[in-house]
Amino acid sequence: MRRISLFLFLGLNGFVTTIYPDARGDELIDKYLNQSARHDAVFSMRVDYREQHKEPVHLEFTWMRKMKQGVIWHLLRMESPPSEKGKLLLVQEKGDGNADYVAYRPNSALMKKVRVSGARNYKYKGLSISVQELIGGELLKYSHQFKWTERLNGVACHVVENRLRSQFKTDSNYSRSLIYLREDNGMPLKWELFGNSDKLEKIIQVEDVKKIDGLWAVARALVEDLKKKGQLTLTLKDVKPDPDLKDQWFTEDYLKQTSK
Repeated sequence: MRRISLFLFLGLNGFVTTIYPDARGDELIDKYLNQSARHDAVFSMRVDYREQHKEPVHLEFTWMRKMKQGVIWHLLRMESPPSEKGKLLLVQEKGDGNADYVAYRPNSALMKKVRVSGARNYKYKGLSISVQELIGGELLKYSHQFKWTERLNGVACHVVENRLRSQFKTDSNYSRSLIYLREDNGMPLKWELFGNSDKLEKIIQVEDVKKIDGLWAVARALVEDLKKKGQLTLTLKDVKPDPDLKDQWFTEDYLKQTSK
């Protein structure tokens, strides 16, 4: 089974080991989420994945995101290839880190509905995409600690360590991560993901970010899967900030009706 990372994120050169209170890590992550993740938006995305001796995988999907009363709703709809078109996934990401998942699949003989574990990963041709990564890391499942300041490829970054909170130990493939947030705009430049054995499994390089109508978004990211020796490119095709998203679109009843 191949797993890929969609988020959007080696050596340490010239870092400063000044230690800040834990609140500094929370502030840096909060700034990043406020300017990028906590906004209504519609994204059109393309995924290209290559693994040695395997057929390349190409996917396209639409991601609708809506904020309401401290909850982030994510509605994902597969657009391509034709065999996947119309598959729907709804995620309710709550302020305390908990999340609910429901997936509906057109023409399924099993009432079209898949809950929790089945909806937590999107699978296609032996490829498994973690929903946690696909919607940006579910960072509220983690505690955050500022570690150091480092210049990475000539860019000054704050490095924050994220450790999975004990109540979510079965909800993530990654127990720990290091995220390199740029000093100039607060967006990620690199993200290192460590598995449950605390071994580095993935490195995400953010190659381009864009600010559109006040919304920051990752426009292109390159993901290196160290376990499978695979490489994924995530490309933002289009983004519409502050669209008119109807509340009823983010309900299980809507998914059930739409997937018929």
